[in-house]
This record gives sequence, C-alpha cells and structure tokens, in this order.
Amino acid sequence: MWITSQECYSVPCSVDERVCNDTFLRVERISKHEFVVADMWMYNSNCIFACSNFQQRYEWLKLWLKLFVFETPATIKLLHKSEYKGAIRGYETYLEDIGKSGFFEEGVGQKVTIVKLSIPDCYEIKGGGYLRVPDLKTSQMLRQKGAVFEAICQDNGDGSWSLV
Repeated sequence: MWITSQECYSVPCSVDERVCNDTFLRVERISKHEFVVADMWMYNSNCIFACSNFQQRYEWLKLWLKLFVFETPATIKLLHKSEYKGAIRGYETYLEDIGKSGFFEEGVGQKVTIVKLSIPDCYEIKGGGYLRVPDLKTSQMLRQKGAVFEAICQDNGDGSWSLV
C-alpha cells in the first residue's frame, strides 16, 4: 500500500513471502513506479525501530532489498537510498540514539563525490569541476576526510563547487 495524507492505493510489488507479515517501510516516491526506501519501522511484526539506530536499519535495508525484493516490468521498483542518484529536496539527519526519529534538513545542494588531488587543498568533483576551499578552517576539516569522500555541495555555475 502507498499511503499519504492525500492518497491511498495498492502498489504491485514482488516480495519474498518471508517478509509479508506486517512489514512497514518508509519510502519516498520518485515516480509512479519507483520508490526510494528510506527507513524501516516494522519487520515481520517486530518493531525494529524501537531497538535499533538509523545506521543499523540503513544497512539492514540494503541487505534486505537485495535478498527479498524482486523486480519485474509489472511491479514497482524499490531502491535503497544509497542507489538513488537523482535530485532530492533535502536530507535526513539522525542521532545515534536507538528508537529516535530523524529530522529533515532542506537541501540546497546535492551530494557529490570528492577526490583529493596530490596538490595540497585541491579537490576534484567526480563528474566534473573542482571544490573551492575558502578558508583555513575548511581546509583543516577537508584534510581529515580522506582521499575520497562524499559531501553536500552547491554548483557555482563556473566549474567550481562550494560546500553547503
């Protein structure tokens, strides 16, 4: 079932019978037949939200979707959040506390992969462009991120990107 405050209708999906007993997922619809799975509330009548943090559920969902969900031309497509590369409205931030809800942060930029170059304080954006490093504080923070990392950035329109 797809349920929002404005609509409610059945969606065709193909899921292994071992997960068909009261499993509740929080999904975000990106098209009529594509949904991004954002979180899991219940799994086979067990409230896993109350006994796990978001990072645990995120990893379980990645495994769960590969094992139990089957895609056909007649069914919806369920994507894990890590697989979706399209534009989004914002990001969820979660505390590491068990059973705590996250909160939504409006997204101004987009999540990009950043590669550190051999020249100090020079970073390339995968897909084209470079990252601006405006000050020493940002430079020190970026040096701790490693050789390749992801961050939310905004395209400046001139080939450069800025951290958001």
